Amino acid sequence: MSFRDRIKNWNIIGHTKIWFSISLSLIIIGLAAIGYNWVKFGSPLNLGIDFKGGSIITLACSEQPDSQKIRDIVASIGYKDAIVQEAQGNKVIIKINATSVPPDDITKIVNEVDKLYKVNKDQTQITSIAPVIGSELMKNGAIALLLSLLFVLFYISLRFEFKIALATVLALFHDIIVTLGMLALFRIEINAPFIGAFLTIITYSVEDTVVVMDRIREKLKFKLRESFRELVNKSITEVWVRSMNTSITTFFSSLALVIFGGSALRDFSMTLLFGLLSGTYSSIYIASPLLVLFRGETLSEEIAKKESVVKVVEEAPKTETHPESNVEPALESHDEPKSAKESKQKSKKKYKSSKKRK
Repeated sequence: MSFRDRIKNWNIIGHTKIWFSISLSLIIIGLAAIGYNWVKFGSPLNLGIDFKGGSIITLACSEQPDSQKIRDIVASIGYKDAIVQEAQGNKVIIKINATSVPPDDITKIVNEVDKLYKVNKDQTQITSIAPVIGSELMKNGAIALLLSLLFVLFYISLRFEFKIALATVLALFHDIIVTLGMLALFRIEINAPFIGAFLTIITYSVEDTVVVMDRIREKLKFKLRESFRELVNKSITEVWVRSMNTSITTFFSSLALVIFGGSALRDFSMTLLFGLLSGTYSSIYIASPLLVLFRGETLSEEIAKKESVVKVVEEAPKTETHPESNVEPALESHDEPKSAKESKQKSKKKYKSSKKRK
């Protein structure tokens, strides 16, 4: 038996409690990490300079700088959480997560780096981001995510039905919460590209979920005697290989960005990686079981239906077979020829007796 044939025998809907328990465990771990960060660091997530505010210093050096040495210089001045990234053209980017950086500290950083790598001060760029701009960016990002979820709910309700749309949106909430929890657990810095990563996660998760729901809708048109649970389970097993192939391909692409993309793309690609894994899981193991629950096809109801069918089958022979009624007509059918013969014999005897008398 091939692997595809084995997949067709999987009872995915029958293990709904297991899938929900796994998701609930991940959500609890993520919420615990968010609470821990809030208590210890004062923020539920590791907000970057785009949200928290700070300064970005770009220096052009005469030779390729060493990011670790520059990081030590910045830390000695008092900014231990600063991020140092190497860029093309012998440039280095220093991000300082602080609400305000005094000009004297910036001057000290530039002079210390100049001693090592001879900084071209004409190409030095200093950008300051106020906390007000960061909070405005966070608010706009939250509005964008909320509007995208509402549009998804509206469109899928039109194309399919409201219960399918509701299951899809709840699966998206699951992906968002799990991804945020993993970002909080691993203390991954969140900056402006984070919003783009989340919108990409929503798009990917919806596309994967709609493939499953569309197969369910097709099978509903030709539904025979199978229950809705069996129909959904069969639809999932038919598209399981397709979903996994797509997810694995995208997973390795994101993993390549994490490994070879450098620090500039690592935070974005890590967010995308967590979202892809969660989206693949929710489209198969969360959205479809939720649809079964919304349709009312619970396990107890299905068992009751099967028991009622068994009772009908067991009682059917008792009501249909009547041995006494089958025997009596047969006896009557045999009695009729005998009575006919007797009447003929009696008529012959009467005819003979009448002749003798004459």
